[in-house]
Amino acid sequence: MEDGARAAWAPPRAHFLIAGEGADRAAIRGAVARLPVDAYGQVFVEVASGIQVERWPTPASVSITWLFRDAAAARGNPVARGELIERAVTSWVAEWMPGKPSGREIPYVMWLGCASNARIDQLCERLAWSFDHVHLHDPRSSA
Repeated sequence: MEDGARAAWAPPRAHFLIAGEGADRAAIRGAVARLPVDAYGQVFVEVASGIQVERWPTPASVSITWLFRDAAAARGNPVARGELIERAVTSWVAEWMPGKPSGREIPYVMWLGCASNARIDQLCERLAWSFDHVHLHDPRSSA
């Protein structure tokens, strides 16, 4: 890497995780549209089928993964609403968030949809209890 390129790189201001289901698409689309241009993170959207996929512009370092319940069912593994989001978020947390705070200065910012889903409610409770260095935006708590 050249010195100029190294000097131009800066760590992200926050690490974003946005996750929800088909009913949350408008809220997720809005959240993605408001991300800073230099945002870094992941978006998971669980939908019934591929016909619900939409193309959204994202910052260069943010990716969107669409999770299809019908594809899981076609493989002989039917899943309940919210199950794919729970798996994706749990895996993301296991990969990106160490069990102990690492002293890093970059905060984690999460928005989790799937309102009125007991599985996701429990996941939000576990995340809030386990990580004090996370900004967790839970739409269920802002009535």
